[in-house]
Amino acid sequence: MQKPLRILLAVLALAASAATLRAQETTSEILPLPDQVNSGVPEFEHGKPRKVVDAVGWVFGIPKKIILWDRRAVNHRVSIETEQDLAEYMAANGLGSTKVRINQYDPLGEWRRLRENKEVGAGWRYTIGAFSTLTYTIIPGRVFGADRYNPYTDSVYIYSDIPCLALEQASYARLVHERQHPGTYATLTSLPVVQLWPERQSKNEVLDYTLANGTVEQHEEATRILYAEFGAEIGGQASLLVGSNLPLTLAGAGIGHVAARFQGSEAEEAPPAAEAGELTASKDNDAGAETVTR
Repeated sequence: MQKPLRILLAVLALAASAATLRAQETTSEILPLPDQVNSGVPEFEHGKPRKVVDAVGWVFGIPKKIILWDRRAVNHRVSIETEQDLAEYMAANGLGSTKVRINQYDPLGEWRRLRENKEVGAGWRYTIGAFSTLTYTIIPGRVFGADRYNPYTDSVYIYSDIPCLALEQASYARLVHERQHPGTYATLTSLPVVQLWPERQSKNEVLDYTLANGTVEQHEEATRILYAEFGAEIGGQASLLVGSNLPLTLAGAGIGHVAARFQGSEAEEAPPAAEAGELTASKDNDAGAETVTR
Protein backbone atom coordinates (compact mmCIF):
# COMPACT_ATOMS: atom_id res chain seq x y z
CA MET A 1 0.00 0.00 0.00
CA GLN A 2 2.90 2.34 0.60
CA LYS A 3 4.14 2.41 -3.00
CA PRO A 4 0.75 3.35 -4.57
CA LEU A 5 0.42 6.10 -1.96
CA ARG A 6 3.88 7.44 -2.81
CA ILE A 7 3.03 7.40 -6.52
CA LEU A 8 -0.23 9.25 -5.83
CA LEU A 9 1.61 11.90 -3.80
CA ALA A 10 4.17 12.27 -6.57
CA VAL A 11 1.44 12.78 -9.18
CA LEU A 12 -0.21 15.42 -6.98
CA ALA A 13 3.14 17.15 -6.68
CA LEU A 14 3.40 17.12 -10.47
CA ALA A 15 0.05 18.85 -10.78
CA ALA A 16 1.05 21.56 -8.33
CA SER A 17 4.46 22.11 -9.89
CA ALA A 18 3.27 22.26 -13.50
CA ALA A 19 1.14 25.26 -12.64
CA THR A 20 4.24 27.23 -11.65
CA LEU A 21 5.43 27.43 -15.27
CA ARG A 22 3.80 30.45 -16.85
CA ALA A 23 4.36 33.48 -19.00
CA GLN A 24 4.67 36.63 -16.94
CA GLU A 25 2.26 38.77 -18.96
CA THR A 26 2.34 41.68 -16.55
CA THR A 27 6.05 41.80 -15.74
CA SER A 28 7.79 40.41 -18.83
CA GLU A 29 10.79 42.38 -19.98
CA ILE A 30 10.70 43.15 -23.70
CA LEU A 31 14.01 41.97 -25.05
CA PRO A 32 15.69 43.96 -27.82
CA LEU A 33 15.50 42.71 -31.38
CA PRO A 34 18.73 41.66 -33.11
CA ASP A 35 19.05 44.87 -35.10
CA GLN A 36 18.93 46.85 -31.87
CA VAL A 37 22.00 45.30 -30.32
CA ASN A 38 25.65 45.19 -31.20
CA SER A 39 26.72 41.64 -30.49
CA GLY A 40 28.69 38.92 -32.19
CA VAL A 41 26.94 36.68 -34.67
CA PRO A 42 26.56 33.12 -33.31
CA GLU A 43 28.34 30.44 -35.31
CA PHE A 44 26.19 27.65 -36.73
CA GLU A 45 27.54 24.36 -38.06
CA HIS A 46 25.53 21.61 -39.75
CA GLY A 47 25.92 17.89 -39.94
CA LYS A 48 25.91 16.29 -43.37
CA PRO A 49 22.69 14.46 -44.27
CA ARG A 50 22.91 10.78 -43.30
CA LYS A 51 19.64 9.04 -44.14
CA VAL A 52 20.28 5.84 -42.22
CA VAL A 53 21.80 7.53 -39.16
CA ASP A 54 19.06 10.14 -38.99
CA ALA A 55 16.37 7.48 -39.46
CA VAL A 56 17.76 5.58 -36.48
CA GLY A 57 17.93 8.82 -34.51
CA TRP A 58 14.29 9.54 -35.41
CA VAL A 59 13.29 6.18 -33.92
CA PHE A 60 15.22 6.83 -30.71
CA GLY A 61 13.40 10.17 -30.51
CA ILE A 62 9.95 8.56 -30.42
CA PRO A 63 9.59 8.87 -26.60
CA LYS A 64 10.21 12.62 -26.88
CA LYS A 65 7.68 12.86 -29.71
CA ILE A 66 5.10 11.13 -27.53
CA ILE A 67 5.84 13.27 -24.48
CA LEU A 68 5.48 16.52 -26.44
CA TRP A 69 2.90 15.03 -28.83
CA ASP A 70 4.80 16.60 -31.71
CA ARG A 71 6.50 14.68 -34.54
CA ARG A 72 9.07 17.48 -35.00
CA ALA A 73 10.74 16.56 -31.71
CA VAL A 74 14.17 14.99 -32.35
CA ASN A 75 13.33 14.57 -36.04
CA HIS A 76 16.91 15.44 -37.14
CA ARG A 77 15.58 17.80 -39.83
CA VAL A 78 15.89 21.35 -38.58
CA SER A 79 14.28 23.98 -40.80
CA ILE A 80 15.80 27.33 -41.70
CA GLU A 81 12.94 29.04 -39.83
CA THR A 82 13.95 27.36 -36.57
CA GLU A 83 17.57 28.32 -37.17
CA GLN A 84 16.60 31.93 -37.84
CA ASP A 85 14.53 32.14 -34.66
CA LEU A 86 17.45 30.75 -32.68
CA ALA A 87 19.97 33.08 -34.34
CA GLU A 88 17.79 36.12 -33.60
CA TYR A 89 17.39 35.15 -29.96
CA MET A 90 21.11 34.52 -29.50
CA ALA A 91 22.09 37.78 -31.22
CA ALA A 92 19.61 39.69 -29.07
CA ASN A 93 21.11 38.20 -25.92
CA GLY A 94 24.80 38.55 -26.74
CA LEU A 95 25.53 34.84 -27.22
CA GLY A 96 27.92 35.34 -30.10
CA SER A 97 30.60 33.10 -28.56
CA THR A 98 28.28 30.10 -28.29
CA LYS A 99 28.60 27.44 -30.97
CA VAL A 100 25.41 25.92 -32.41
CA ARG A 101 25.63 22.42 -33.87
CA ILE A 102 22.60 21.59 -36.00
CA ASN A 103 22.25 17.81 -36.19
CA GLN A 104 26.02 17.50 -36.11
CA TYR A 105 28.45 15.08 -34.48
CA ASP A 106 31.90 16.60 -34.04
CA PRO A 107 33.76 15.11 -31.04
CA LEU A 108 37.15 16.54 -32.05
CA GLY A 109 35.64 20.00 -32.30
CA GLU A 110 34.00 19.63 -28.90
CA TRP A 111 37.23 18.50 -27.19
CA ARG A 112 38.92 21.52 -28.72
CA ARG A 113 36.20 23.85 -27.45
CA LEU A 114 36.48 22.24 -24.01
CA ARG A 115 40.17 23.14 -23.92
CA GLU A 116 39.61 26.68 -25.21
CA ASN A 117 36.61 27.66 -23.07
CA LYS A 118 38.45 29.74 -20.48
CA GLU A 119 35.20 31.13 -19.04
CA VAL A 120 34.84 27.86 -17.14
CA GLY A 121 37.57 26.98 -14.67
CA ALA A 122 40.00 24.23 -15.64
CA GLY A 123 39.01 22.23 -12.57
CA TRP A 124 35.43 21.92 -13.82
CA ARG A 125 36.36 21.55 -17.50
CA TYR A 126 38.76 18.64 -17.01
CA THR A 127 36.53 16.73 -14.60
CA ILE A 128 32.78 17.18 -15.12
CA GLY A 129 33.33 18.82 -18.50
CA ALA A 130 35.57 16.01 -19.71
CA PHE A 131 32.99 13.44 -18.61
CA SER A 132 30.23 15.36 -20.44
CA THR A 133 32.32 15.56 -23.61
CA LEU A 134 33.27 11.90 -23.33
CA THR A 135 29.57 11.04 -23.11
CA TYR A 136 28.96 13.13 -26.22
CA THR A 137 31.75 11.21 -27.96
CA ILE A 138 30.69 7.69 -26.96
CA ILE A 139 26.92 8.24 -27.17
CA PRO A 140 26.43 10.52 -30.20
CA GLY A 141 23.56 12.92 -29.86
CA ARG A 142 23.14 12.57 -33.61
CA VAL A 143 21.60 9.19 -32.81
CA PHE A 144 20.70 8.99 -29.14
CA GLY A 145 20.61 12.56 -27.89
CA ALA A 146 18.18 15.40 -27.44
CA ASP A 147 18.46 19.16 -27.70
CA ARG A 148 20.76 20.49 -24.98
CA TYR A 149 23.43 22.98 -24.03
CA ASN A 150 26.91 21.94 -22.92
CA PRO A 151 28.20 24.70 -20.62
CA TYR A 152 31.73 23.28 -20.53
CA THR A 153 32.22 23.59 -24.29
CA ASP A 154 29.70 26.44 -24.65
CA SER A 155 27.90 24.55 -27.42
CA VAL A 156 24.21 24.12 -28.20
CA TYR A 157 23.12 20.85 -29.84
CA ILE A 158 19.88 21.00 -31.82
CA TYR A 159 18.10 17.97 -33.30
CA SER A 160 14.44 19.11 -33.17
CA ASP A 161 12.58 21.37 -35.55
CA ILE A 162 10.71 23.13 -32.72
CA PRO A 163 11.87 26.75 -32.23
CA CYS A 164 11.00 27.07 -28.54
CA LEU A 165 13.11 24.00 -27.68
CA ALA A 166 16.09 25.58 -29.44
CA LEU A 167 15.48 28.90 -27.66
CA GLU A 168 15.29 27.07 -24.34
CA GLN A 169 18.84 25.74 -24.77
CA ALA A 170 20.08 29.21 -25.68
CA SER A 171 18.27 30.61 -22.64
CA TYR A 172 20.14 28.18 -20.41
CA ALA A 173 23.37 29.31 -22.09
CA ARG A 174 22.41 32.85 -21.18
CA LEU A 175 21.91 31.85 -17.54
CA VAL A 176 25.36 30.26 -17.47
CA HIS A 177 27.02 33.25 -19.15
CA GLU A 178 25.52 35.64 -16.60
CA ARG A 179 27.12 33.84 -13.64
CA GLN A 180 30.39 34.98 -12.12
CA HIS A 181 31.39 31.32 -11.72
CA PRO A 182 29.69 29.55 -14.64
CA GLY A 183 31.37 26.20 -14.07
CA THR A 184 30.22 26.01 -10.46
CA TYR A 185 26.72 27.11 -11.44
CA ALA A 186 26.50 24.57 -14.28
CA THR A 187 27.72 21.74 -12.07
CA LEU A 188 25.45 22.50 -9.11
CA THR A 189 22.37 22.96 -11.28
CA SER A 190 22.96 19.63 -12.99
CA LEU A 191 22.29 17.79 -9.72
CA PRO A 192 19.05 15.82 -9.36
CA VAL A 193 16.01 17.93 -8.44
CA VAL A 194 18.16 21.10 -8.38
CA GLN A 195 18.23 20.99 -12.19
CA LEU A 196 14.53 21.84 -12.23
CA TRP A 197 15.40 25.38 -11.13
CA PRO A 198 17.26 26.48 -14.30
CA GLU A 199 14.83 24.42 -16.39
CA ARG A 200 11.96 26.49 -15.04
CA GLN A 201 13.87 29.75 -15.43
CA SER A 202 14.82 29.11 -19.05
CA LYS A 203 11.31 28.00 -20.01
CA ASN A 204 9.70 31.04 -18.42
CA GLU A 205 12.22 33.28 -20.17
CA VAL A 206 11.36 31.73 -23.54
CA LEU A 207 7.64 32.17 -22.84
CA ASP A 208 8.24 35.83 -22.03
CA TYR A 209 10.36 36.26 -25.15
CA THR A 210 7.75 34.74 -27.48
CA LEU A 211 5.06 36.81 -25.79
CA ALA A 212 7.01 40.04 -26.34
CA ASN A 213 8.59 39.36 -29.75
CA GLY A 214 6.72 36.50 -31.38
CA THR A 215 3.31 35.87 -32.89
CA VAL A 216 0.28 34.57 -31.03
CA GLU A 217 0.80 31.18 -32.68
CA GLN A 218 4.45 31.05 -31.58
CA HIS A 219 3.52 31.86 -28.00
CA GLU A 220 0.74 29.24 -27.98
CA GLU A 221 3.13 26.64 -29.37
CA ALA A 222 5.81 27.50 -26.80
CA THR A 223 3.23 27.22 -24.01
CA ARG A 224 2.07 23.81 -25.22
CA ILE A 225 5.57 22.40 -25.73
CA LEU A 226 7.31 23.82 -22.67
CA TYR A 227 4.52 23.02 -20.21
CA ALA A 228 4.53 19.40 -21.38
CA GLU A 229 8.30 19.19 -21.24
CA PHE A 230 8.48 20.70 -17.76
CA GLY A 231 5.82 18.32 -16.51
CA ALA A 232 7.81 15.39 -17.91
CA GLU A 233 10.99 16.68 -16.27
CA ILE A 234 9.24 16.96 -12.91
CA GLY A 235 7.91 13.45 -13.36
CA GLY A 236 11.40 12.17 -14.13
CA GLN A 237 12.77 13.75 -10.97
CA ALA A 238 9.83 12.51 -8.89
CA SER A 239 10.62 8.99 -10.12
CA LEU A 240 13.87 9.17 -8.15
CA LEU A 241 11.70 8.90 -5.02
CA VAL A 242 9.40 6.09 -6.12
CA GLY A 243 11.56 4.23 -8.66
CA SER A 244 9.06 4.33 -11.52
CA ASN A 245 10.49 6.51 -14.28
CA LEU A 246 8.35 6.16 -17.40
CA PRO A 247 4.86 6.27 -15.79
CA LEU A 248 5.63 9.44 -13.83
CA THR A 249 7.35 11.06 -16.81
CA LEU A 250 4.28 10.43 -18.97
CA ALA A 251 1.97 11.52 -16.15
CA GLY A 252 3.94 14.73 -15.76
CA ALA A 253 3.80 15.39 -19.51
CA GLY A 254 0.04 14.81 -19.49
CA ILE A 255 -0.44 17.23 -16.62
CA GLY A 256 1.73 19.74 -18.45
CA HIS A 257 -0.47 19.45 -21.56
CA VAL A 258 -3.58 20.03 -19.45
CA ALA A 259 -1.99 23.01 -17.70
CA ALA A 260 -0.97 24.49 -21.07
CA ARG A 261 -4.51 24.16 -22.40
CA PHE A 262 -5.89 25.77 -19.26
CA GLN A 263 -3.37 28.60 -19.60
CA GLY A 264 -4.37 29.08 -23.24
CA SER A 265 -8.08 29.24 -22.40
CA GLU A 266 -7.40 31.89 -19.77
CA ALA A 267 -5.47 33.98 -22.30
CA GLU A 268 -8.36 33.76 -24.77
CA GLU A 269 -10.86 34.94 -22.16
CA ALA A 270 -8.76 37.93 -21.09
CA PRO A 271 -9.38 41.13 -23.13
CA PRO A 272 -6.42 42.38 -25.18
CA ALA A 273 -4.46 45.21 -23.63
CA ALA A 274 -5.35 47.64 -26.41
CA GLU A 275 -9.03 46.79 -26.12
CA ALA A 276 -8.91 47.26 -22.35
CA GLY A 277 -7.27 50.66 -22.89
CA GLU A 278 -10.00 51.67 -25.30
CA LEU A 279 -12.65 50.72 -22.77
CA THR A 280 -10.92 52.78 -20.07
CA ALA A 281 -10.58 55.77 -22.39
CA SER A 282 -14.22 55.49 -23.38
CA LYS A 283 -15.30 55.52 -19.73
CA ASP A 284 -13.13 58.58 -19.04
CA ASN A 285 -14.64 60.42 -22.01
CA ASP A 286 -18.16 59.57 -20.88
CA ALA A 287 -17.37 60.83 -17.39
CA GLY A 288 -15.94 64.03 -18.80
CA ALA A 289 -18.96 64.64 -20.98
CA GLU A 290 -21.26 64.12 -18.03
CA THR A 291 -19.31 66.67 -15.97
CA VAL A 292 -19.54 69.28 -18.74
CA THR A 293 -23.28 68.73 -19.07
CA ARG A 294 -23.78 69.34 -15.39
